[in-house]
Amino acid sequence: MSLEAYNPIVAARTRTAEFIKGDHEVLTQFTDLGGLASDLDVIINQGHAAREANSGQSAAAGVTAGAVLDADGAFTALQHEYKAVMAVLRAVHDDLEDGGANGEVLAPIEAILADETAVHVKVTKGEGDKRIKKALKRVSPEAVRAEIEKDAGNMLADASLAAPLAARKVSAERLTKLRDDASALGGRLTTKTAKKGERKAATAAERAAVKAQSKKWAAIYRLLAAIDDTRLEELLGQAAARAK
Repeated sequence: MSLEAYNPIVAARTRTAEFIKGDHEVLTQFTDLGGLASDLDVIINQGHAAREANSGQSAAAGVTAGAVLDADGAFTALQHEYKAVMAVLRAVHDDLEDGGANGEVLAPIEAILADETAVHVKVTKGEGDKRIKKALKRVSPEAVRAEIEKDAGNMLADASLAAPLAARKVSAERLTKLRDDASALGGRLTTKTAKKGERKAATAAERAAVKAQSKKWAAIYRLLAAIDDTRLEELLGQAAARAK
């Protein structure tokens, strides 16, 4: 059984220390053998800390799962609508081009149709000491979300697109909803990231508490085992690990 997380062994050790501290006769034996009340406090306090962190981790895990489903579902719906709108924009571009529209009219549309998702540069080693730089698209949900919000805003801002888009069922209201949904999703993605961070913090706190309790337990175990009390013997059996 792992001693990196809160489990029955950690709980049993906590109960054992609480029992000794709460029984005057047993506590006297412990201190006469060279033990300190502060030794027991470490085991008790770290056991409680591990339990609380474990509970926090479980709660964070539940909220994280909900946040992930919420954000992922919204992001999938947003992408689906964005692709539908962009398909119409391509058709509008073709309509305008066939109608003799000049470059000044077509250029803004082509800029929207272009994938401008943020680019980062990755440097790799080639032959010898040669360094190769390669531009890569950032395909994170946040980068895509930002691109959708920007494109929807640009379509709304271009008055020349209102009529041809509306003729193909992409109204100003539909574009406004696309833009606003993309903007709102940014908050959900932030929540998703924050909840994952909370879960990691709870896990680290739990492991630290278990480790501290285990260290103190190992240091005083022989003093505990030397106490003459049948009730304590049973508790020690419940608190036994692989090695003492």
